[in-house]
Amino acid sequence: MRNRHKFTFMICCLIVDMLAMIVGTLIFLNFASSVEVEWGGLVINRLIPITILTWLFSITYFRLYKVESLFSLEEFYGDSWRAFLTQRILWHSYIFFFHDDILYVMLSKANLYQLCFLMIYFLLSRVLFTYVIVQIKKWVDRRYMVAIWGFNKTSIELAAELETNAYFIHFRGILNEDSSIEYKTKKEFTTALTDAINTAAEQKIDELYIVTKSDFIVDLNHFFELGDKHCMRLKFIPDFSAISKAHFSASNFNNFHVIKPRYEPLQDANNRLIKRIFDIIFSLGVIIFILSWLYPIIAIIIKKQSKGPVLFKQLRTGKKNEPFYCYKFRSMYVNSGDESQQAKKGDARTTPIGKFIRRTSLDEMPQFFNVLLGSMSVVGPRPHMIKHTTDYNDHIHNFMVRHFVKPGITGLAQVSGLRGETKKVSDMKRRVRTDIEYVQRWSLVTDIKICFLTIVVTLKGDENAF
Repeated sequence: MRNRHKFTFMICCLIVDMLAMIVGTLIFLNFASSVEVEWGGLVINRLIPITILTWLFSITYFRLYKVESLFSLEEFYGDSWRAFLTQRILWHSYIFFFHDDILYVMLSKANLYQLCFLMIYFLLSRVLFTYVIVQIKKWVDRRYMVAIWGFNKTSIELAAELETNAYFIHFRGILNEDSSIEYKTKKEFTTALTDAINTAAEQKIDELYIVTKSDFIVDLNHFFELGDKHCMRLKFIPDFSAISKAHFSASNFNNFHVIKPRYEPLQDANNRLIKRIFDIIFSLGVIIFILSWLYPIIAIIIKKQSKGPVLFKQLRTGKKNEPFYCYKFRSMYVNSGDESQQAKKGDARTTPIGKFIRRTSLDEMPQFFNVLLGSMSVVGPRPHMIKHTTDYNDHIHNFMVRHFVKPGITGLAQVSGLRGETKKVSDMKRRVRTDIEYVQRWSLVTDIKICFLTIVVTLKGDENAF
């Protein structure tokens, strides 16, 4: 949704932000040149071009100044700080490669003054931008008028979205919200919509969203030509609220409009790459700094208390319903019963050390090898035994959705108190709902938050861990 006021505002933001980044670099260069430190010509002479390039990359990647979509103040704030943080990382990475004393650069007064200036600028500028956005409707003579025609569940949701983010538009509402007419024939609908477009033109509407059932539309070209005649942009949105109560996710594939049952961030290759990098770094850190000394200790105790292997491996259901061997520290006696039976509180099959490592979740630590090998992720829905997957799939209609992503060592369900034995199908339904929520709302910040909450829950003690 583009109009000249929004375009002008975004261009001004772009110019002012770029100037601020350059001024910040000049402040750095001014203080850096005043101390007796050898700076390579490759660093000192190219810092301003590097500043411009890294900032352009950051704002392009996060689409900070997007004009075509509906403006959201919350997204603008979030993307501003994400772009700023990314630019700082890239900028310091450049210095790291071409300067010997990176510790000096990070802790020097030059860097401190530059960082303070930029932080203060971004705080004050976003406050100023907010004031301008709120006041801009009062300053313009001709506001960009937007309205909706069609009264149904979909149009009500669209109206709420437009009202919430109507910073650069004047939303007139749903034009026929007081009408209780139900159209029985396509001819009645065509006549009503034609009259509505003519009326909207008289009210100087610039953009009209038409939300209706697709089976009412006879000829889209007729309505588009009528809108063009009045210099009005028409946008049709099909109403599927009568078909399903769920929220769909829509996208475009070449010239085809695609409707999906849900939004999945990890369908994006860039997000999968980010998650994989996080998994590798996190799992390597745990293996090198914790398992390197913890593994031998637990292994010795396990071998002393009972015969059998240190590690217990079991086939579990992985991503896309593919089975994989999941590793754990063995916490039960060998040949102690049916392996497909879930562990229970006070289970007689559990060894003394097994009770401790299960209660503290240390038995799951070898799964970081699974993460490193790529069959698991640090965060994701917990993997189930093959038999349980088959059983629950017969009783829970959307159970397999949780297998659209890699299983995890920990997950949203586990930090939400849904860990442990599932005695009833309703228990598993709650866990599945939480797992699907994770699939739909994944972000790197969410993964980091779940990891932190897992540590907190483990230290406090989870009554469902046994």
